[in-house]
Amino acid sequence: MNLVPAWKKGYTGKGVVVSILDDGIQTNHPDLAQNYDPQASTDINGNDDDPMPQDNGDNKHGTRCAGEVAAVAYNQFCGIGVAYNASIGGVRMLDGVVNDAVEARALGLNPEHIDVYSASWGPEDDGKTVDGPGPLARRAFIYGVTSGRKGKGSIFVWASGNGGRHTDSCNCDGYTNSIFTLSISSATQGGYKPWYLEECSSTLATTYSSGTPGHDKSVATVDMDARLRPDHICTVEHTVLAAGICALALEANPTLTWRDMQYLVVLTSRPQPLEKESGWVVNGVRRKVSHKFGYGLMDAGALVTLAEKWTTVPPQHICKSQELIEDKSINPGTTLDFYMDVDACGGTLNEVRFLEHVQCKISLRFFPRGNLRIQLTSPMGTTSTLLFERPRDVVSSNFDDWPFLSVHYWGEKAEGRWHLQIVNAGNRHVNQPGILKKWQLIFYGTSVNPVRLRTPNGARSTPWKSPLNNIAFPTQPQPLPQVSNNFFDTSDYFKNFQNFPNVYEFSGSDQDPIVSSLDGKKVRDNNSQNNQVDLDLDDEQSRDGCDEQCDEQGCFGRGPAKCIACKNKRMDKTCVSVCPPRSYADSQGVCQACHEACETCTGPDQRSCLTCSPGHVRVIDLDICLQQCPEGYYESYADKTCIPCQPNCASCQDRPDYCTSCDHHLLLYQNKCLASCPQNSYETDDYSCAPCYETCLTCTGGGNSSQCVSCPVGRFWHEGRCVRDCPAHHFADRRHGECVECPPGCGECNRTTCLSCLDDWKVNSKGRCVAETSDKCDVDQYYDSGLCKPCHSTCDSCDGPTEKACLSCASPLILQGTKCVGKCDKGYYSGRESQLCEPCLHTCSRCLSKTNCTECRTGLQLQSGECLSACANGYYSDKGACQRCYMSCRTCSGPGRDQCVSCPTGWQLLAGECRPDCPEGYYKTVYGCQRCHYSCKNCPGKIRYNARGVRLKYRYF
Repeated sequence: MNLVPAWKKGYTGKGVVVSILDDGIQTNHPDLAQNYDPQASTDINGNDDDPMPQDNGDNKHGTRCAGEVAAVAYNQFCGIGVAYNASIGGVRMLDGVVNDAVEARALGLNPEHIDVYSASWGPEDDGKTVDGPGPLARRAFIYGVTSGRKGKGSIFVWASGNGGRHTDSCNCDGYTNSIFTLSISSATQGGYKPWYLEECSSTLATTYSSGTPGHDKSVATVDMDARLRPDHICTVEHTVLAAGICALALEANPTLTWRDMQYLVVLTSRPQPLEKESGWVVNGVRRKVSHKFGYGLMDAGALVTLAEKWTTVPPQHICKSQELIEDKSINPGTTLDFYMDVDACGGTLNEVRFLEHVQCKISLRFFPRGNLRIQLTSPMGTTSTLLFERPRDVVSSNFDDWPFLSVHYWGEKAEGRWHLQIVNAGNRHVNQPGILKKWQLIFYGTSVNPVRLRTPNGARSTPWKSPLNNIAFPTQPQPLPQVSNNFFDTSDYFKNFQNFPNVYEFSGSDQDPIVSSLDGKKVRDNNSQNNQVDLDLDDEQSRDGCDEQCDEQGCFGRGPAKCIACKNKRMDKTCVSVCPPRSYADSQGVCQACHEACETCTGPDQRSCLTCSPGHVRVIDLDICLQQCPEGYYESYADKTCIPCQPNCASCQDRPDYCTSCDHHLLLYQNKCLASCPQNSYETDDYSCAPCYETCLTCTGGGNSSQCVSCPVGRFWHEGRCVRDCPAHHFADRRHGECVECPPGCGECNRTTCLSCLDDWKVNSKGRCVAETSDKCDVDQYYDSGLCKPCHSTCDSCDGPTEKACLSCASPLILQGTKCVGKCDKGYYSGRESQLCEPCLHTCSRCLSKTNCTECRTGLQLQSGECLSACANGYYSDKGACQRCYMSCRTCSGPGRDQCVSCPTGWQLLAGECRPDCPEGYYKTVYGCQRCHYSCKNCPGKIRYNARGVRLKYRYF
């Protein structure tokens, strides 16, 4: 990974803060204590500030990872970290319940202080799960990249997954499948894929990791016993190695944004050491990329060298295509092709000409889902596999607006025809066609060439300006070659492609000189950001006739451009009374440009906006301006704001509680997200509730009248239908709402006896119907053609010769229908003193009595001896049985206190917990607890702004 060249340049991570989000770190470890940073640490599991792991032999992983990043060099302990002078912290979060609130706290820890977050967790790598961050974690990601590191954005480094042995896909993991994370894969020392590697199109790059034990070498690191661990068999150490390399790059250039870091990784990673593995393709801008390794092995030397001369990329643009409603069948053994022509939002504020990330948001239903392979081909001919087959994925059948991510088109153009292909490529049997409901493409990138390097004199080779580039380099400046302004334009790119690595041979740029104004203030003289007008020494200094914008020091001529110093503000070389729109006055009174997202602002970044630029919206709780509302928000078109959806809503429309999709495992019904469907409805394949057939009270489907589970008063269940009158030879059991078949020979009956018999039958003393000729023969005989013939050996009495013609049984046998059995079959029960097998209630597959079910038919839930279509309020379904929710939940999805779906009246739902009131940092609304402004510790309500961004008043709900 070429670390030595970076170290030789003097980069060791000094001044950069890395936090390991894991099971804690040993803060007093002799190889970590010198670099330990308590401000980058906390214990969420123990609810204190000390991330020291439990001493139980299991919680070592975080400490080992910390050693790979920042183990101290030149001491007698263990080894050396990648960034051995970086500050290292840890978050103890995995040694207990992990939920959305825990994840959000970890991801949002001290974002002004922590530069790099390293994480290696997510949903189960079992080859069948599709899941991602919850609403609080999603907001933590958004806040981190927009406001962390003083607006430059937190760096989230993530492991691509360990599910290789289950043929899992990291594109089904919403953490690695996110534009906000730098997803890192792994390779063995020999340059091959390890056994646990997951393939996907969201992986950006690779570092080395452990391979097969006994065959491949492992990574050495510290351990909890304060000794060297030479055989650390860890499948995610590649993540922390990448975090350490990012720390080196941030020391080389502290102004790098989160997107800059991703660009640097793409441009400097090397495929050559990993080309023994198959699967490499060349994309439309002639860069090699792989589903296994991304753009290749990270190169620390090249990364820091390019970072030294990197200029911040232009603001990110987001262009959404139209949403195509297809409703096309996916038939077994077929391949479906879909095409979309896009203009990349040309001529608008959202135009994307140079791609970074591409998301393909898909809604489909197919069973088994793991049979599918999904591919997307760009206008420049690059085919990226968004989803590989997952043989174990036979549990569910849906993708609901799942945003499959690909980074394989980096630098390509977005405009043109895109080709989506869905292939039923798996080996499992398919019983029925699936359906592609809809798909949409979302393009992230820039409208202008993003790659600009510094020129020899320190000026930028770009017409746009970034306010975040005040860099002091530790190396001596050297001349730099000019770099093409059309780096991603293929006509120019192809001829310069072989020469691009030469830029890595040079060090940092010239440092900006410091000069002093006549009033004694030190200011930078960097052309566009000058706090003092250039003085013409031939002009005579005067205090008379000066412009009104000059201060008492006077001027060297007439006009605001001749002032020695400004009384108010300075813009370029002219004194002004106020800075113009889309600018702000810095600490020296110089007008600087606002962020592109801001119309008015107080600083250079997105979180400093007072009002948003045209085409942008304000995210209320994060107080930032974006091009469009993130997932989990809806846009208030009247005041151009993004308002958080109600808890449990994945998306909403017009108001917070009008849900259009739900968080994982919840069901959409009448625009509400519920734990289970209410009466008169049933759960569909796409996790919504649809109405039952009109005659059903509860049901398992609504396609026809034969899918009823229970019936309304006045109707009775019979063979799946709810009927007003039971058919012949049945009686209406009003207590249980079903039609029950009468015993053999009965024409009419009630619950205990026959009321009338069929022809040639009569009612005996026991209320049973027997043959008219039964008196002519013994009890164990039947009359046939003038002769008495013996019953079957299992029958005590009968009306025929076979074992299925019994009317009663000899002890210990019992009668089930017309057959004598030793034990009632499944679906029947026998009372202690009864010699009859009675049918269980129609909803039961096993029972102890008519009102005591022990096992339910498929799709029903067992609760207190009853089989129901859904558990009652206060209970959740666990493998077909209803279990009690946590005491504060009204409804829930699991047993934990943080798994509430709805709360009792007057209680507030936050992060899955029901609380009597909102905690610190939140305020109460009719939609639940909403977050206060990020700068508030507490607040009484939502602050309203007018169209100009001026605070109006508090609004209470």
